[in-house]
Amino acid sequence: MSGAGEEFARWINVERLGREPLNINIVASDEECREIADRLQIPALHSLQMSGTVERKAKSGLIQLAASVKADAEQSCIISLTPVRQEIEEAFTMCYTFAREDTLVEDLDYVVSLEEDDLPELIEDGRIDLVQAMSEQVALALDPYPRAEGNENSPVSDTIRDLEKEADEVDDETHKPFAGLKDLMKKN
Repeated sequence: MSGAGEEFARWINVERLGREPLNINIVASDEECREIADRLQIPALHSLQMSGTVERKAKSGLIQLAASVKADAEQSCIISLTPVRQEIEEAFTMCYTFAREDTLVEDLDYVVSLEEDDLPELIEDGRIDLVQAMSEQVALALDPYPRAEGNENSPVSDTIRDLEKEADEVDDETHKPFAGLKDLMKKN
């Protein structure tokens, strides 16, 4: 999602961030909402705002953004292409680091579980872009299969539900590290 919100940005310098948290509040204008909607490839973003704090964590030295984002997004129904509105309200936490090695994964087979924290983002030129973080959270919260009312029971909708169910089953299987152990033990 590196392209989301590139031109509309709110940079804050975090190099000299002290012990006290910095309160932030961003309300996107109509023009800024249109720009982010274009970047996210959705028809419209009717409102977008974020509030929270940015602070330096004493023990780790990481910079933490703890915020909540609210948005009124519009997508196209995957069946009829009619507009579908979605209210988004998400709380999130992101960490940033000055050290590039903190952002790298040494093990190529490393899998992040749902319980683990994400790797920190790299701070570039001593500053972070709050709009980038806000745009990413909106993108993550968008319904991947938006459906307009009345399209829930169509044959296409049934096929999509089946595909979603299959995807969930595959996801469930990937989070079972010892699932094949029983079969392996029978072979010995």
